[in-house]
Formats: sequence, C-alpha cells, structure tokens
Amino acid sequence: MTIKQIKKLNKFNIPDNAINIYGNHPAKSALLSSNRSCYLLCTTEKKFNYWNNFVISNKVNIEIFSLETFELDNISNSNNHQGIVVFASKIIKKKLSAYLKKLSSKKTRILILDQLTDPQNVGSIIRSAFAFNFDAVCLLKNNSPVETPSLIKASAGEIEKIQILEIGNLVQEIKILKKQNFFIYGLDGQGKKKIEEIDKTDDRIALIIGAEGKGLRHLTKENVDEIIKIDINSKCNSLNASNAAAVAMYEISKN
Repeated sequence: MTIKQIKKLNKFNIPDNAINIYGNHPAKSALLSSNRSCYLLCTTEKKFNYWNNFVISNKVNIEIFSLETFELDNISNSNNHQGIVVFASKIIKKKLSAYLKKLSSKKTRILILDQLTDPQNVGSIIRSAFAFNFDAVCLLKNNSPVETPSLIKASAGEIEKIQILEIGNLVQEIKILKKQNFFIYGLDGQGKKKIEEIDKTDDRIALIIGAEGKGLRHLTKENVDEIIKIDINSKCNSLNASNAAAVAMYEISKN
C-alpha cells in the first residue's frame, strides 16, 4: 500500500495482524462467518450500494469505505479482487483433540494434509473437501502455509464453511484418531490397493495427502491403516496434489 492509502485506512484501527480477503465469494463467506472478525469492507463507488445492501440485509456490523480500483489493486496485490476487499482476522483453528471430544456424528470424514506448502493447492483442496462433504481439514502446525489472501481466494470462500483443524505431531494424531475408531488411509502412488476398492461403508474415515513432489513421509506410511492409490495412465508420472485429493475425496464420498 502507498503512504496515502495507509493514512486513509489508519482511522479505522485495523489490527496489524489482519489479512485482506478479496473476491465476491470469499468476501461474502467471510462476512457471514462466525469463525473470524471482519473490520472493514473496501469497495468501489460503483459497487458501494451493492455491498451496502448485502451488509444491511445480512445484518453484518461493518463499516464500508469507498476506494478507487487501483487502490484495491495495491491493497490486495491483485487485479482479481472484483471490486471488494475485506479486512478480517485470521480464521480460528481448533485442535484435533478438542474437535474429536465434541464429535457426535457417527459418520465423519476428515482430510489431513501432510506438509503441503503451496497456498494455491491447499486452498483448492479445502474447496474440494467442502464440495465432497468432508467434515474437517487438518493442517500441520508446522510445515503448512499460513493463511493468505491467495489461499482464501483459491478456496472460493469455502474455508469459512468447513472446520479447519491444527495438528502437531502427525504420528501421535493418527494414534488419537485410531482410538476414536477412525480408519486411516494414506494416498500414495505406490499403494497396492486402488481407491475404488476400499470399504467406504466405514463410519469414520481419515484420508492423508502427502506433500507436492515428495508424497507421504515414511513414518506416516508406517502408521496408517492402508496405503491406497489412484490408478492413472502408466505414461503419466503423477497427479497434482490438489487433483489427486479431489479424485480421492470424490471416491470416498460416493457412499
């Protein structure tokens, strides 16, 4: 942001650790979310009435400030903001143990990302997880991307609609899941069983996706219940982590 833009926004007392959320779907989801605080809505003069009506009709308590399009470009570091930027707190992540303690549903689907670091991939995977009716997505406390505007945009705002969990030592977390009757699958190209062959009638399933390029870690493979694979063209090296996750979650969601 320029010094002039900073001065314009200073009067709104936006916290230093706030992030900006841009794009129509991400902004709407954030404004309606109970899992984060929204501090300021910035939009263009052309779209001011639209967002004002949205805020009023949904009883959202937030100030609206009009800026030029180029100023929104600078604030969001993108020209893909669609005329809307919302300053908000980062999403509140629950611990896996706390989530499981209050888990009442028998049928539960949890996705675990094992050291995926690309924000675009993680955002896309979160979007797919919501699309295929998974209940939660687990991100490692370390070796996971921090929440960024581009990650939120890649999720198309679905990050607000699915439970995001923070996990520590993955091997220990797998043991906790097993005690709660979860069957743990690891997705890996070297798996012996095809994903369409698994028993999808299990009430509680957790699926682990490995890092881009490296795949599942050795210790992860040793501690899951079963390694599964997606059968692809033998001339193709592998699927992108986001694509592989989407295919796997779709297959698991069939039951």
